Amino acid sequence: MATAGSRPCLGGSRDILWRVLGWRIVTSIVWSVVLLPLCTTVFIIVSSIDLFHPIQWLSDSFNDLYSSYVIFYLLLLSVVLVIINIFNVEFYTVITKGPYSFLVVPCTDTESLDSPAAQTCLNERHLFFLLAGTFMGYSYSLLYFINNMNYLPFPIIQQYKFLRFRRSLLLLVKHSCVESLFLVRNFCILYYFLGHIPRAWISTAMDLRKDKQLHPLDTVSGLLNLSLLYHVWLCGVFVLTTWYISWILFKIYVTEAHLFPVQTSFAEESDECLPKILNSNPPLIIKYLALQDLMLLSQYSPSRRQEVFSLSQPGGHPHNWTAISRECLNLFNEMTQKLIVYQEAAATDGRVLCSSYPGEPKKLNCPEEITFQTPKSSQMTQPSVPPLVKTSLFSSKLSTPDVVSPLGTPFGSSVMNRVAGIFESHQTPQLRRREPRLWTSASGKYCQQMTEFSNLSPSTSVSAEGRTVGQPSLIYSWIQSKREQIKNFLSKRVLIMYFFSKHPEASIQAVFADAQMHIWALEGLSHLVAASFTEDRFGVVQTTLPVILNALLTLQEAVDKYFKLPHASSKPPRISGSLVDTSYKTLRFAFRASLKTAIYRITTTFGEHLNAVQASAEHQKRLQQFLEFKE
Repeated sequence: MATAGSRPCLGGSRDILWRVLGWRIVTSIVWSVVLLPLCTTVFIIVSSIDLFHPIQWLSDSFNDLYSSYVIFYLLLLSVVLVIINIFNVEFYTVITKGPYSFLVVPCTDTESLDSPAAQTCLNERHLFFLLAGTFMGYSYSLLYFINNMNYLPFPIIQQYKFLRFRRSLLLLVKHSCVESLFLVRNFCILYYFLGHIPRAWISTAMDLRKDKQLHPLDTVSGLLNLSLLYHVWLCGVFVLTTWYISWILFKIYVTEAHLFPVQTSFAEESDECLPKILNSNPPLIIKYLALQDLMLLSQYSPSRRQEVFSLSQPGGHPHNWTAISRECLNLFNEMTQKLIVYQEAAATDGRVLCSSYPGEPKKLNCPEEITFQTPKSSQMTQPSVPPLVKTSLFSSKLSTPDVVSPLGTPFGSSVMNRVAGIFESHQTPQLRRREPRLWTSASGKYCQQMTEFSNLSPSTSVSAEGRTVGQPSLIYSWIQSKREQIKNFLSKRVLIMYFFSKHPEASIQAVFADAQMHIWALEGLSHLVAASFTEDRFGVVQTTLPVILNALLTLQEAVDKYFKLPHASSKPPRISGSLVDTSYKTLRFAFRASLKTAIYRITTTFGEHLNAVQASAEHQKRLQQFLEFKE
């Protein structure tokens, strides 16, 4: 990953974000506003449908369309739509004309008309529309995050924006109609049980009477008003269609491929060059677009590949290739560490594991067992990786996911530093183990001493001679004991743990949440290495070929071990014909296929020449299997 010294300032991140995506975001907003009058026209025509008098129906519809209040609503909705696109606020309500237009209406019953003090009544149908719009806005916002609609899927095949929008339009309308139908059904059920509460509150606050000539809507007879249900459903279709159009346009414009120059002759444009973007810390969406451009240039642009293989003048250094390959290797090593951490966390199953690696002798890690975990959970703290490509893509920080591991790893000290944080947390001296340890080592006594040391409370310290200087207070020990008893009690309740334990599939998806970047890095780097066999005139790729092969084979071993874990090979069902993309659920399978394809791409290009590459005996054996097509 990029070092702290190479991270640009926040202002620089915003500048490059605006230069790359500014016009796209503005264009998507403009098209959303331009399409709003068309949607409004369709809504007005359908809402006042009269098949027995078609000429009068169309004439009245167009007269309403040119009326002042419709033009005012269009301007208001345009402002709201701009706010939705900018701030991602999904809430507004559309009210049709006719008997549903006003909250206060004249009373129709005789008793109310005879009373001079009460000439107005509450229009419950208008209130029904308002509450239905609120319910739809809340449901849309809830489903937005439940369905991961803030995930931006990048198209595999680049198409024109108009073709992508036209292909999604019919599916968008169908999805809006079906979703509005279900939302109306759910709201009617909710209003049947709780509708009297807002009605009584509004009537009391505004001193309005109840019209006894009309059926209340919190009854079966009141909810069987087909005209009311039709108009509520139609308003829901209109609102959802407007929201989804702006959402679709935003996705289409933001995920369009962007061409970054490999090198430039002007110093002020160097920040937009592909090697500089990859090795800096830009917003995550910019990094995705840069890796996508790397993948495309490595396959379809020989002239840009020559710029990657070129040497700097003066000096003759392969700065472009060094920067690109270094970032790709960092991504590979990052994924390897995440997979190993996940495997070790799943293998410990909440037990203490003391182990040492050849690269780190005598380095023991003995984190305690957390008794509030169950075997159903993955026994791993959820990594704070970006949840797929979400709205956090526009964050200016790109950090390595912090995954708490119960083991050390041989791939560097970054994971060890994160694991060391376990010993700094507050532990309880009454912490018990569910099961005896299944792993032992020659240094078991030392591991036990380390566990006892980590179990000391914060008020207990150890001097340089190893003596206990302080003791925990009686109140602190009692509180800790009660807390652990409550945790143990709750952990034995299946229903409680069902809601609070992590689903195995969620942990698996979290590991491969940003796998699309790694897939593009695999494809881009492997195509560049394969093309260098005939196009690299200076041999800049050959100097890093052993490192690349070592990183790929190490990653392949980690992936093979990972897919032997439970639930890892289970493929979630993919829903076809849905407006919401679910391809992120199967990213791990695409990543595994891309990794194996990348290695085969290099081995089939270089062939027996790879026998001269320096590698360990295990990697040489694995490489030979790829050369013989036995993998």
